[in-house]
Amino acid sequence: LAASWKRLVGDSGEWVNRVYVRSSDKTSSEGEAFPDLVPPGTPPASIPINARLITITEEETELGWRSDYSTQNRWGKGSAGLRITQTDLSYDTFLRTDWIRYVYKTTDPRPTGQDYIVLTPANVNANYQAKEVSYAAYGEQVFEFAQWDLRAGLRYDEDGFAKQSLLSPRFAANYRYSPNLRFSATAGLFFQSPRYLNRAANNANALIENERIAHFSVGMERSFREHWNLLVEPYYQKLDDLVTEPGRIDGRVTNNGEGTSFGIDFVLIREFADGWSADATYSYNKVRLDDNDGQGKYAADFSRPHFFSLGVGWEISERWKIGARWKYASGRPTDDFVVNADVLGPGQPLRFSKQLTRNNARRLENYHSLNLRLDYRRPVGPVDLVFFLDVINVYGGPGANSQEFDPRRGINVVDDSGAFPIIGIIFERTW
Repeated sequence: LAASWKRLVGDSGEWVNRVYVRSSDKTSSEGEAFPDLVPPGTPPASIPINARLITITEEETELGWRSDYSTQNRWGKGSAGLRITQTDLSYDTFLRTDWIRYVYKTTDPRPTGQDYIVLTPANVNANYQAKEVSYAAYGEQVFEFAQWDLRAGLRYDEDGFAKQSLLSPRFAANYRYSPNLRFSATAGLFFQSPRYLNRAANNANALIENERIAHFSVGMERSFREHWNLLVEPYYQKLDDLVTEPGRIDGRVTNNGEGTSFGIDFVLIREFADGWSADATYSYNKVRLDDNDGQGKYAADFSRPHFFSLGVGWEISERWKIGARWKYASGRPTDDFVVNADVLGPGQPLRFSKQLTRNNARRLENYHSLNLRLDYRRPVGPVDLVFFLDVINVYGGPGANSQEFDPRRGINVVDDSGAFPIIGIIFERTW
């Protein structure tokens, strides 16, 4: 819930203030079922289960104020702002009893000859209560002269959770070679706060620091014909202080990770005119990380070297609109592994385990899907009602679904799912 207040200052100044409150409350639990301990065909309600082995609760409340001021001055446009947030967290992880996990890393601690790991309440249970105030302030100036726009900015963050003071300089330059051709360059330092769930997983995680990203890019934007625009932007990023998880036993994380990310983006846009618009994008990206744990470099979890997207929208009338988007991407990285058989030993139920031997050394199958959307707009007094139908993954394209290891059969099971429709109503009101 938020409220905004805007005020004009002088001939060109604008001062905008926003206050907001954000609250979320989430409880998730996981357990096990044992269909192999009963005869085939047993009704699901009669299959023995071990419910709620682990329960995680996440409660967050945040109060915030954002204040931004901008004005034209003799050099160009200047702006400055302030952010103040108070965040109240209550996280709890409760493991009811020892729990055997059949997916584990080679480096996870365990007794010699044991091909699985055991989570214990002593190592897993954690309670995290914290209320902190964080601050941020920034200033930015755009210098405009001739065909150049030069932008310089500085941001200061005081992170109450990490107990860190952070300075982030940022620079950008734009050169308008002609009315239809523009060149650009950007450089800056950025920080990414770890997830609260990471802080809460172990008492030793409370003061993990922000991840650090140094970014540099250049770009070219070209307009042609009447409604077409092409953007080409190569970039490079240096990643430091990345959050890593050394093992799966106790939830401990560190800031030992580092890496690099580089690639190039192509974006072709047909601006809306004559009732329709379209866009096509292609991205090449390579992200290599190193946890500095002796295992070497590996591809990031969601690193897809190739990504292509094609979208089109058609406004049939003032009330009807239809759109479609097709996506294609390289498969996500996944760990290399070996499967161990009969890991519980003689006299115990047959169980297999999946031992992860190398980080993201394999890739899942390539992903592609088609999404469709239909909108119908109907004014009702001062409010517009927008009825919409989204159909996600129309033809059930591959590569979008996750894999889960089945310890009873020793195989990876793909969670196949087909088309997924979403029906909804949007209420729009403009003051």
